[in-house]
Amino acid sequence: MKARSLAILATALVLAGASPLRAADEPTLLIKSVRAIDTSRHTVVFPVHKGIAHGKTIWYILTDVSDAAQAKKRGLGFAPQLAAAGATMAVSTGGGTWQFAAVPDFKPDRVFKPGPGGFPPAAAAPGATAPAGYSPFVKLDGGAVVYNAPVIAIGDGPFDVTTHRDTADRVLSLDPSAGTVTLLLADGLAGGKRVFYISTEASDPGAATLERATYAPAIGTSPQSGRLRIFAIVNGKEQGFAYAALSGHLAESATTATSASLKTSRNILGGLPATGPGGGIYDPLWDVYVGAWTKAAVAAGQNVLLADTEAVTAAAAAGRLTSPDGKPFGRAGIAVNCPVVAVER
Repeated sequence: MKARSLAILATALVLAGASPLRAADEPTLLIKSVRAIDTSRHTVVFPVHKGIAHGKTIWYILTDVSDAAQAKKRGLGFAPQLAAAGATMAVSTGGGTWQFAAVPDFKPDRVFKPGPGGFPPAAAAPGATAPAGYSPFVKLDGGAVVYNAPVIAIGDGPFDVTTHRDTADRVLSLDPSAGTVTLLLADGLAGGKRVFYISTEASDPGAATLERATYAPAIGTSPQSGRLRIFAIVNGKEQGFAYAALSGHLAESATTATSASLKTSRNILGGLPATGPGGGIYDPLWDVYVGAWTKAAVAAGQNVLLADTEAVTAAAAAGRLTSPDGKPFGRAGIAVNCPVVAVER
């Protein structure tokens, strides 16, 4: 009787628009507007919004905003550093519908074929590709507030969520009548904890392919001061590009049938949204650092899982971790838009 009462209560809460009862092992949501998250199946459900671009229907999500009041009102991540993103796009809101000046082309097929060691790949090409004028970071009607509003689909449906010819490569389902979109989650690390995020745009075609993100060169023009650091590893045992290529089914399309088996390179994030008052310096726009374990480190079994920035910098200082070309570990000159959705408790 007690179990039945709890089930009825949970159903009532969902129908009333409140948060359902949460399992003890569920992560802490950092974007409060998220409808559901399933870390075992690598899925997250966002509200989806209908917009217009050049007379056509487009669909976008909202993840973060540079203004604390708007973050609280809309249930978004508060990202004050977005104000310094630089690479923004103007959006008009006439008639209550957001009108975008540029949107990605989702028609190209994403291609990834692992090389003999997984990485570098034998072949790679991004799927979704954006024109130079597109940015997910938008300002409304000439205002100063910056929203993170990635465009994730075009058209009125039904949507291609198998080969993604009209949707972003992380879209698993899109239901306009319910106002929701289900996206593939990425699994990373920060401060020794697992974090869960979505990767929506990258300024480099190779990074976009690896991240199943939209290739959007404009975000690469953002100043370095407007980004936080994210560390990617090439050749870790349980982490990195080779790990994702060999164990993570990178060659497959992301679908509801495959999402549970897809793994990511488990990047290390250099910051997280503040969970208490006062905000912080969090920014979903990241400056990519790519590291490779030296041959000596690999031979000695030292290419272990790195879970925080201190471990990364220590490995680099000891000479075990370098840039892929053997030079000192440093910036790769790539920007990625990776909004953090949740962190393990």
